[in-house]
Amino acid sequence: MPLRSGERRHLTVLFCDLVGSTEIAAQIDPEEWRDLIAAYHRAAAEAITRFGGHVAKYLGDGVMAYFGWPEAHENDAERAARASLALLDAISQLDNSRTHPKLSARIGIDSGTVVIGQGAGKETDVFGDAPNVAARVQSSAAPGSVLITSAVHKLVSGLFLVEDCGTPALKGLERPVQLYRIIEQSRARGRLEAAAAARGLTPFVGRDDELRSLMNRWERVLDGEGQVVLILGEAGIGKSRLVQRFHQQILNTAHTWVEAAAAPFYQNTPFYPIAEVLRELGGCNRDASAEAQLAQLVQALEMTGLRTNDTIPLLAPLLNLPLSEKRQLAVILPERRRRRLLTSLVEWVVVAARRLPIVLAIEDLHWADPSTLELVRLLVDQGAGARLLLVYTARPEFRPPWPLRTHHTHMTLDRLSTCNVRQMVLQVVAHQALTEQTLAAVVERTGGVPLFVEELTRAVLEGGDATRRAARSRLPCAIH
Repeated sequence: MPLRSGERRHLTVLFCDLVGSTEIAAQIDPEEWRDLIAAYHRAAAEAITRFGGHVAKYLGDGVMAYFGWPEAHENDAERAARASLALLDAISQLDNSRTHPKLSARIGIDSGTVVIGQGAGKETDVFGDAPNVAARVQSSAAPGSVLITSAVHKLVSGLFLVEDCGTPALKGLERPVQLYRIIEQSRARGRLEAAAAARGLTPFVGRDDELRSLMNRWERVLDGEGQVVLILGEAGIGKSRLVQRFHQQILNTAHTWVEAAAAPFYQNTPFYPIAEVLRELGGCNRDASAEAQLAQLVQALEMTGLRTNDTIPLLAPLLNLPLSEKRQLAVILPERRRRRLLTSLVEWVVVAARRLPIVLAIEDLHWADPSTLELVRLLVDQGAGARLLLVYTARPEFRPPWPLRTHHTHMTLDRLSTCNVRQMVLQVVAHQALTEQTLAAVVERTGGVPLFVEELTRAVLEGGDATRRAARSRLPCAIH
């Protein structure tokens, strides 16, 4: 139903257009062209909706999509960028016919504040610059590439490898627009790792009691008592930062650190975070060939004494590693295969923990798929007798699928105190001065959430006096 009154939103707009469509249409039969366009539209819709976007319009061979309306997410710009790469890949595989040139597309993305409401017609319209800018940016992209504006880049910095494309003139836009070409996804596991890669981390503030508790659990693990720690807290409260700080604290103790994270885009992909666990346990180098990675996996299993003939056929598919015919597993029922896979994974972790203490950190369990959650539960059940510290993080709505026992610890992270917030702000600003009024506004607006503190403080520093005044009324788009 159309919105009768305008709704203000921060929106990310994706605009995709086929390259050379007029020439291709002139070379093939109209019915074949119709079928090709229909297949392209289906591929676009699948890629966009898979990452939580909304297909707003089909404009001939162009597609416009919104990320942030009608449903908003905390990472709509990242979703749009991921959808763009998936869309380009899907288009490249659409039609291998030799009767016409291979299809390719250009994609442009912009983010900004818009008003969404009913215009002169019955359809819902978007009022603002973002759709127009996205279309102009798309027209400047090279075939088979994605261009993003600086507004988008700020929101996805560190999550993708990009190339600076300067400020080319865009038709119809007088102001210069800084553009970047997305090359590929980076290997950052989340916002914290991306921020660390892009600009470094702010000093650790607060959480002394929680850090001591983690260190106490670690001492017990070193004595042979397996431990489970579940860290709960709202988005941006500092769960990942606490885990990262704990990792720093134990660097000088011999151990194996394995980490992974669930993601909202892969909630229907079985064992998605476990594939990363397997890669780290197996010492598989992503840049090596598939054959080399398989050899590394076999060697890691042999070192633990596990039977590779039984285990490799179960584990290799999780890493998309091809198997020779002699290594193929006999045909068995899917559920039985799944149970054997779970058993093998648990056995590997537990056996490896006897050789060297292991910290297995899996973040964002609220997004984990059912198969991952079952493995997590099995590790909780069977890891008590191993030198294994299981560290899980999740948001408050997560309900652990295991009963609480004496070797389990649940931490709920509260918001930082006013004193901690002021300390954090002063560390972010370093030698730059803030008035007491601005400092008080940041403390009040951020409510003790570390992510908000960092982002609003940086926005104040970058935006000058106008942003300092706005700190009392608005949040920057990064935390909007």
